Amino acid sequence: MFVLLLAWGSSFSYAQPKIPISSAVDANDVQLPQLDTRIENELDRLLQAAESEQAMLDAMRELEATVDTNTPPMSRVRLQSYIALSLGYLERLDEAYSVLDKAAELARESSLPDAQAEVAATLILLKNIEGKLTEAYTLINSATVHLEDAQLPRIRYFAHNLIASVFRAKNNTERALEHLIAAAAAVDETDNNRTPIRRIFLKLRIAEIYNEQQLFAQALEQVNEAEEAMLAADLESMYGPEITFLKAVTATNQGKYDLAFDIYSELERRIKGDPQWNYMHTLVLNNLGDLAIRTKRFEAGIQVLNEALVLAEETNDVLTEELIRFNLGFIDVHLGQYEQGLAAMQRVADEARGAWSNSEFEKLLGEYAEALTMANRHQQANEILIEQRQLRESVFNTELQKNVTELQNLYDSKDKAQQIELLQRQNQLSDQLLENERQRQLILVLGVAVALLLSALAFYLYRSARRSNQALQHANAQLADQSLRDPLTGLLNRRAMQQELQRQEREQQPQNDAMVLLDIDYFKRINDHHGHSAGDEVIRAVAQRLLEICRDDDKVIRWGGEEFLIYLKNTDREALPRFVLRMLKAIGEKPVDTDNASLSITATAGFISYPFGDLNQTEMDWEATLQLVDKALYAGKVHGRNQAWGIVSLNVPFAEAHKVLDTDLAKAIEKNFVSAITLHGPKQ
Repeated sequence: MFVLLLAWGSSFSYAQPKIPISSAVDANDVQLPQLDTRIENELDRLLQAAESEQAMLDAMRELEATVDTNTPPMSRVRLQSYIALSLGYLERLDEAYSVLDKAAELARESSLPDAQAEVAATLILLKNIEGKLTEAYTLINSATVHLEDAQLPRIRYFAHNLIASVFRAKNNTERALEHLIAAAAAVDETDNNRTPIRRIFLKLRIAEIYNEQQLFAQALEQVNEAEEAMLAADLESMYGPEITFLKAVTATNQGKYDLAFDIYSELERRIKGDPQWNYMHTLVLNNLGDLAIRTKRFEAGIQVLNEALVLAEETNDVLTEELIRFNLGFIDVHLGQYEQGLAAMQRVADEARGAWSNSEFEKLLGEYAEALTMANRHQQANEILIEQRQLRESVFNTELQKNVTELQNLYDSKDKAQQIELLQRQNQLSDQLLENERQRQLILVLGVAVALLLSALAFYLYRSARRSNQALQHANAQLADQSLRDPLTGLLNRRAMQQELQRQEREQQPQNDAMVLLDIDYFKRINDHHGHSAGDEVIRAVAQRLLEICRDDDKVIRWGGEEFLIYLKNTDREALPRFVLRMLKAIGEKPVDTDNASLSITATAGFISYPFGDLNQTEMDWEATLQLVDKALYAGKVHGRNQAWGIVSLNVPFAEAHKVLDTDLAKAIEKNFVSAITLHGPKQ
């Protein structure tokens, strides 16, 4: 009754599917390696094109002919790595390794972590294509070392996804899940037409792992999230059948056989005759046969399994053919044809041993043991159950999965213990021989216990170090944040705004922004008459009122003391005075309640559009603009406070006006070099 769980999504030793390669590049990150846009775009196009492997190789060879020493190393390494992979998929492995050696040399010369990680991951994939899974497994560390410093989301997605597939093939589902999560984090840094495709793919792989670990609720949650993402991105033709298949698998694992049957039946009608889903059609029929066995509808099971067997033979799907023959053998056993049925089941079990993942093979052994018991072959059933128990412990004991060597030692000791127990019962050894065996077993157990203790200690130290590093990173992040924020109000401080304005100046970003500089009126009197704690309450209250009237994109900064700066993004010049009036009203209309008194407060402000008068930043940068706003603020204080002065237009060439503006704003207004308006706050 064995159900296959999406074998095309794994990289077992009997199947090496292509690992999806991300094409995401975050060009806004200044730390990213330099790239050749033409080459990157062409490689992205080839990845999405429905072309044969040979056609892709030919196109990449043509692209390679245009590369020279001036081409950025990262793009050259990517191109050579893809050529190596195409050669590998075409089974021209000697050529593939030769090309990859050149890419590795270039990556070393460049010292780019991304380039070295790409080469290391590509080498793992070539070993996987060649069927050398153990060699691929030994190369994981060389990839992860460079991954720690890799910047490109494309590289991190590709490598982590690939490493996860190798860990799954090596039955280390915990490590596989860690790398799938890391791959998902890399995808979250991208935003292009491939992002939802990769996000759905990873959710389905994580769901498979949850199914293997019998975490069915979590598996179904991942499948449902994948379905929501699929519908949002209109990707039903790409992922619809696979998501439906996983829903049916999960329902079967939960024992909801009627639901699973309905899902499989609808899916079979949907994909029948569609060449794109031929491989899945065979699996669906096999799993319908499995459900027929579980519900003891054997004649229906034989019919659907024979139909599946024909399809598997036509498409040369060896793995699914083995599963079908195993299920047909199980039906024979149910119908009393023990010799024929058990022989078929044993052939498949012998082929699967060491080739399938532990979680899948463990379920197959359980059904084989059940069939042996039905045929009254209890000794054989016991041996198979012992083997199944070992596999089950390896699947569900995730702590032991952290150390492959210790895990193997533990299994070895259990094997010896079981051998001794069988020898005791079957061969009736002499007392002396039995005592010797017991002593040897004790030594083995003690050795394993010591090894486990050392492993536990190492794990504890690792976790402690990891927690310390996380705490240090958190503390550093807090310090970095504190250095950019005012501790009293939580607002950005002068340093943060200066950095932002300097960045905008470098990137020539300001288009239609504005600055408002304000000062709380008579703030010294508040401190002198009511105390500094009351002054702090007023500062916090003003900060909160400013935040409430500003948009999410605007920035409110405590500029110093009782001064605040508001930097407004994309603000229409005609709307700026209305905002300033609203600001004066928000500050002055309601008193601030402190512990000792209810204080009426007002503010005086200066405001201006930025850039001012359509000047470029070489003519009037942000610092000069702020100085002019400060002069407008001062003019407001001179003329009575609780008001805002705005410089709204430049009426003469800046070369004529700037000397007067630098020294005497009132004179510049008087000579009509600039126009200003005055806005009054609420009456007190």
